[in-house]
Amino acid sequence: MNHPVQHRWPDTYDTVAVVAFLAVVLVLPVLGYVFAYVDIRRYLLSLRRALSTIVYRDMGTPEWARPRVPRCVAVFGLEWPCSEDELTQAYRRKIKSLHPDRGGDKRRFLMLQRHFEEALDIVRSQQTTTAGRHS
Repeated sequence: MNHPVQHRWPDTYDTVAVVAFLAVVLVLPVLGYVFAYVDIRRYLLSLRRALSTIVYRDMGTPEWARPRVPRCVAVFGLEWPCSEDELTQAYRRKIKSLHPDRGGDKRRFLMLQRHFEEALDIVRSQQTTTAGRHS
């Protein structure tokens, strides 16, 4: 009687197949994560360069988007351009009702003071630029 030949498990082929399968299952995802990490890092670094380029190319607010009358001048009910005298007169009219000595709110009074100082700076700078253009 012939006995069938019994194979021992695992033989060489089985061991190679299991090792190859484990390499595919374990090593390939790890390599994928490593390459993804490197790629994402490189992408984020390129974004930083792109964002800094965009920030430095900002040319300010376009002319059509700027308000016609600066806010600090509009508080006094004036049109733009206005003179320093017109601004001072409008300021004195407004200050009479807002001054704390006359029953006005101190916070609103101080806010009006800041608007006046800012408007005065703008009007003076406007006058110097127009005087420079005419000379």
